[in-house]
Amino acid sequence: MTIHRIETAISYDSNMYLVMGRGAVLIDTGTGLDTGNTVRQIRGILGETKLVAVFLTHCHADHIGGLAAIVREFGCPAYVHECEVSAVTGADHIRTFADGMGVDLEPVPCSAFMEQELFNLGSHVLEIIHTPGHTAGSVCIYDRCTRSLFSGDTVFAQGFGRTDLPTGNFHDLCESLRKLHKVNIGTLYPGHGQAAADGKRAVNEAIRITEGFY
Repeated sequence: MTIHRIETAISYDSNMYLVMGRGAVLIDTGTGLDTGNTVRQIRGILGETKLVAVFLTHCHADHIGGLAAIVREFGCPAYVHECEVSAVTGADHIRTFADGMGVDLEPVPCSAFMEQELFNLGSHVLEIIHTPGHTAGSVCIYDRCTRSLFSGDTVFAQGFGRTDLPTGNFHDLCESLRKLHKVNIGTLYPGHGQAAADGKRAVNEAIRITEGFY
C-alpha cells in the first residue's frame, strides 16, 4: 500500500494522505490541533523515505493548520495554488476561515503550483487540476499511475463542498465537477469522509445533485 491516510483525534480535521514513491508527498495537514500524533504517524510510515513536499488542496484552516509544524519537523517545501499563496504565507484568518474553526495559524512560506503541473514520484505521477468553487484556489490532485483523485473539498464520496465561505462560487464548482467528469478516475480520496472506490460515479452523482439547483 503506497497511499496512507493519517488519522487524528480531531473530528473536523481534513483527511491527510501520505503518498509514497521514491519520495513521499503529504496531501493536506489538518488543523494542527493533534500535531504530535500526526507527526508520529508520518514518521512511522515514512521509515527511510524522505518527505519531499506538502500539497495543499486549498487554504482553509482545517487543511493547512498543521502546515507550520510539518514543515518545521520534516524540512520540506509546501505548495498551494498560486491565488492562495498569500493566504498561507500571510496566515490570513479571514480567507482561511481560521477564526471560525478555532485555529491559530502561523505564517508559512509556500510556493505555487500551476495547472497540470506534474510531480513524478516514480510509482506515482501527481497532476495538479485547478477546480475552483469551494475556494478560488481549490485543486484536485490526480495520480496518473493509480487513477486516484485526491479531491480536497471539491467533491466527496457523497456530495460536494460548500461555496458560502470566502472566495467560494457555486457556478465555478459546477464547472469544476464537469471538468472532473472528463478525468479517468478510479478511487476518490476526499478531504473529509470515506474514500469512494468508484470515483467517477461519485463525481457524476455530485453533478446530478447540482443540476437540481438550477
